[in-house]
Amino acid sequence: MPMLYAPGSTPVVVTPRGFAVFEHGASAALLARVRSVVADGRGLGGVIESLTGAYGASLTAIPSFAVALAEGDGVRIAVRGDFAFDIDADVPERVSGAGVTTWTERVVRGVRRVTLPSGPGEGTDPPELPVADGVVLAATIVWDAAGPAVPAAPAAPGEAAPTAAPAAAAPAAAPTAEAPAPAARATRADLAAASLSSAQHPAPAAPTQQPAAAPPVVPAPAPAIAGVPGMIDSSTVQSVAGDETLLPEDSELSQPRPEAPARGDDVASTTGYDHLWGATVIRSVEDAAVRPDEEDGAPAAPAAPGDHDGATISLAQARALRAGRAAAEQAPSSTTPPLAPPRPPAPGRIRVSTGQVLLLDRTVVIGRRPRSTRVSGTDLPHLVAVDSPQQDISRSHVELRVEGESIVATDLRTTNGTTLLRPGSDPVRLHPGEATVVIPGDVLDLGDGITVAIEGLT
Repeated sequence: MPMLYAPGSTPVVVTPRGFAVFEHGASAALLARVRSVVADGRGLGGVIESLTGAYGASLTAIPSFAVALAEGDGVRIAVRGDFAFDIDADVPERVSGAGVTTWTERVVRGVRRVTLPSGPGEGTDPPELPVADGVVLAATIVWDAAGPAVPAAPAAPGEAAPTAAPAAAAPAAAPTAEAPAPAARATRADLAAASLSSAQHPAPAAPTQQPAAAPPVVPAPAPAIAGVPGMIDSSTVQSVAGDETLLPEDSELSQPRPEAPARGDDVASTTGYDHLWGATVIRSVEDAAVRPDEEDGAPAAPAAPGDHDGATISLAQARALRAGRAAAEQAPSSTTPPLAPPRPPAPGRIRVSTGQVLLLDRTVVIGRRPRSTRVSGTDLPHLVAVDSPQQDISRSHVELRVEGESIVATDLRTTNGTTLLRPGSDPVRLHPGEATVVIPGDVLDLGDGITVAIEGLT
């Protein structure tokens, strides 16, 4: 999609997928290479590979850069050095690479606009020149990441046109300001409100000069309640008809009862619940269905005539049922969330000359007796032990870890060092303790005949 820029001196590579910014003096070959890999969809990994191919594998040799590329429903941002992006999204922010050893990288959702502000010494002209694909020298650039919707491609010559709707189907009425089109998923409450509104406020009659209106469309039946948020499908609720109930349907208590006698002694002789209320005259049989001796597990006293049919449960049984239900609700289920978030997909793997192959889904430490002092949460590193008869390999010799889409190798301040072998380039000795970006095809020589090959997952 087109972007707007103001002329300046900063090299900017623009593609339909996004743009990349580099320091002054970037070679034309590097800019052309970046434009090619981004247009091919290789993303930030392709940009890093182009930079390491032009400036070497040492991280300190890679100059400042800033990249903004569309990725799925978001935008991947990567900034190194003094560059910065102003992100207009659901949560506006500024992403800068200042004070970061490698680069700042993240994926931002809901991005509407990405702006590269002008740096010191650049002009202050507003960005007005459009550019869709190419390389420009700019002071500032604005990318409308949301952009307009991409129109549908026209049908090819000879291709059949879309089939028209069947004549039997009634045409849907166009939405108006008074009656907005219903949503795809409507609740029963929405359908009822719409019906009431249409009954109270009928639509005005069509003008006489207009053709006769089409017959009204019969509304579709309401969707299943199970698909409506906040509604309960009664078919999924377990019935209690076959279980013990506190008041069975055939209980005598559910039938009409004769009026209570006026005399207190007569009432006591017919209900048998004076042990709960004493000498009261007006009593409720329903409130006295549980006797004290049932709470201790002792057999209940025989029911008096006119009491109930004995199908009520005791207080102890009710408590046992409630405790069993609480235990079932607290029991772990198959949907229990994991203790740690899933790891991102590995960008590659390593192959040790001893025959070991490891996926780079976490940090890997290789040496005679490797150990790692950097452990974050549950992400335990892979420890690979190799033999070194000549003691050329240190106990913890080299570390490989993943940063974003890149693989970084670090020599752990060893005595004999680590050598990087890259096809088409001279061997390079890694700086002790300094991270170095490696790519598929590179080989790390640890000494004593032990090598580690970096491989992709293609």
